[in-house]
Amino acid sequence: MPKLRATTFRESHRSFTEALDKHGVTYSRIIQLSEAPMASGILLEITITGGWGVLAVACLAWAHARKSRKINVTTKDNKAIWLEGYSADEAEKILESAKQFAVIDTKADEET
Repeated sequence: MPKLRATTFRESHRSFTEALDKHGVTYSRIIQLSEAPMASGILLEITITGGWGVLAVACLAWAHARKSRKINVTTKDNKAIWLEGYSADEAEKILESAKQFAVIDTKADEET
């Protein structure tokens, strides 16, 4: 089964994993140790069991819930794509070509 890594930043981890759970997307948290400084995100490994479309719907639902939520996809050919304004079918194709993606929420829950 294909796997895809996602890094959750700032306030996004709890709400994004809740969205994955709601849509039945399987994931696990990855602990990565390093001697060098690293970005301060929480790394998830998502297992694509129900097809890329399920992940696309979960990502779009999460991002559309609040304007402060963004998903940045890095494709296998190193292009960066903000996952906004796309249909579920288009998002599915983008995620299928992804090497990784970042999940960002710029506002805490109590700020909304």
